[in-house]
Amino acid sequence: MARREIPLFLFDVNREHKLGECDFVSCTDVENGFVAKIDYVSESKGEVTDTKRITSPTNGVQLRMEIKRITGTNPKGSSIRSLMKKAEELYLENMQREVNVEKITDKDIKAFLDGLYQSYKGELINAGVDVEKRNMAAMCLQIVSVIKDKINIP
Repeated sequence: MARREIPLFLFDVNREHKLGECDFVSCTDVENGFVAKIDYVSESKGEVTDTKRITSPTNGVQLRMEIKRITGTNPKGSSIRSLMKKAEELYLENMQREVNVEKITDKDIKAFLDGLYQSYKGELINAGVDVEKRNMAAMCLQIVSVIKDKINIP
């Protein structure tokens, strides 16, 4: 089997797409490729179908991955389910990590503030022409920036 020329999964986590607090994954598999939306929900139980995957609850929150577009040339349900599981594992491995609040590190603080900044940046974009929402999001962005500067974490 030949090595891949491009990664199997491409993640869009910058949230500049005006679609709310969600990320996207693109599976580049030729036969079973897809584009899926990733977000967090508080459903009652896990669920796995050919187009949707909801994890088991962790602290009352579950990751939901839902296919929005099939890009593969010959998609098979079982292969797509398998690829969705791999994408979920890779996403969780790279996007989530435990933080020890008793011994919080500079890296943890920076990651939290960066995530907060990205969230408010998305809110600013999603506010559209609503002046009140735009002003609130802009003020929150400024506050997070000032906090980052004050604590001086590179």
